[in-house]
Amino acid sequence: MSFKFQVSSFKLRGEGLESRVQGQTCAQRTLRLVLYFLLSISISVFSACGRKTPVIPPELAAPEPVGDLALKVEGTGIKLQWGRPQRYVNGSDLDDLGGFAILRATQNAQGNVGVFTQIGTIPVADRDRFRKAKKFNYTDDQLAAGTLYRYRVQAFTLDGYYSSPSNTVELDWKGGS
Repeated sequence: MSFKFQVSSFKLRGEGLESRVQGQTCAQRTLRLVLYFLLSISISVFSACGRKTPVIPPELAAPEPVGDLALKVEGTGIKLQWGRPQRYVNGSDLDDLGGFAILRATQNAQGNVGVFTQIGTIPVADRDRFRKAKKFNYTDDQLAAGTLYRYRVQAFTLDGYYSSPSNTVELDWKGGS
């Protein structure tokens, strides 16, 4: 049993397939095949985008903790000051600092101690600048006389990785001046 197929004509973009193939030289067909081959190889090799970096665990993607938190009484409030962290926990340069969370705990005159809760956020918007802020501050003016206030700061990245809490500073608030 034999099969015989006969095709009368093909139309591709308004011209006959036979005329396109017959009008090319062997060198032109070979060049076209080589170009298609190189194009497919380059697409498969260079299809990934972005800078490749080693994968690191989340606990090493957090900023180093703030270590220089200080406070001073200013007017009718407590002013906190601290420096900008420069590195991640793994030691590499920190380039995506998102901001700082301000944490406060209180102890009243009866000795009741509260837990640290977030009272504010300081966003960092100078990541793309050549000169970045080296010091940050926050003023807490929601204070009650006779209360001991404890403060900590946590740095965080744009991806939401938080540092360990900073050193703790405290002040027994007697009242504003």
